[in-house]
Amino acid sequence: MRNKLLKASIVLFLIFCFVVTFPVTGLTAEYTDTDAKALKTGDPDAVAEVLYKLMEIYDEKGKDGLKPMVPDLIESAQRELRIPEDERWNIFDIIKVVSMTGDERVKPLLLRIMSVMWGGGNPFTAQGFLSIGSSVIPEIADSLKSSSSDTIGRAALTLHKMYELDETGEFFSKKEREIIKNRLVENLDDETATVRIYTITALRSFGDESVIKPLEYLEKHDAHKDSGGTYEVRDEATETLKLLKGN
Repeated sequence: MRNKLLKASIVLFLIFCFVVTFPVTGLTAEYTDTDAKALKTGDPDAVAEVLYKLMEIYDEKGKDGLKPMVPDLIESAQRELRIPEDERWNIFDIIKVVSMTGDERVKPLLLRIMSVMWGGGNPFTAQGFLSIGSSVIPEIADSLKSSSSDTIGRAALTLHKMYELDETGEFFSKKEREIIKNRLVENLDDETATVRIYTITALRSFGDESVIKPLEYLEKHDAHKDSGGTYEVRDEATETLKLLKGN
């Protein structure tokens, strides 16, 4: 009996030592002051480790688990946007985590990213806007009237991606879809070819029978000479018309 108790004690002791030496996975990740400092200082490797931890926190607690980190994430993203583009090692992962928060505080950052970064609006920025809610729609729609051609094109692509990612089909109201459609149509004669291309793409989501005639005109007459005489605008119009006509 004594030998059995001794063996049992030894087994328990070994189990205890194993647990201490090799922590059980699946325990809740915690965001520390060291993590906050790493995000602010910007060491690429340290930031990457923190972002991985934040994704774990999201998996365990959902977007509410990320809300305390929002100010630090915003600061980290803004710091990355201030440095040369070829040194932004973590910018897309930062945007990804920011987009998970669904926090109103990240809206100005996402709007800025949408305006200044190709790729930033697809799909992470679009998903981030969806997570925040429909309050973002007026500001994105207003970007379709920007004085910057780049901003107009990126806003059009972001709205298109939001429409595609919306699983409910109810994120945009009928009135909002109509406003967006009308602004897209106004941009079909923009002097910048890329604006016309991305506008036509967005009309696959927001267009209806009323946009068929202007698209048919572009399909036949848009020379796209400012891109070396190629006809991407016409090609894009053809593909969008096929979808709208159900071909």
